[in-house]
Amino acid sequence: MTTNIYNSFSLGKVGTLLFTRQTPLVAAERHPTLLGSLKAWRERRAARAELASLSDRELADIGVTRQEISSVVVRGQR
Repeated sequence: MTTNIYNSFSLGKVGTLLFTRQTPLVAAERHPTLLGSLKAWRERRAARAELASLSDRELADIGVTRQEISSVVVRGQR
């Protein structure tokens, strides 16, 4: 009969996350700028996906070309 010992070292980064006493979210809450950055990134990603899903005609109606989507999302203007 063998005994498997699982600890943070044998499982690598996943083990470190599993065996830490704090969840990543609790640790991240101590860094509000990190959470703000992640939230802003997710919002930009969603906006980029929403604009990318529009047809070329719909984009032309709002005055944006497909090549300008990223710059519009990042800067908020054309």
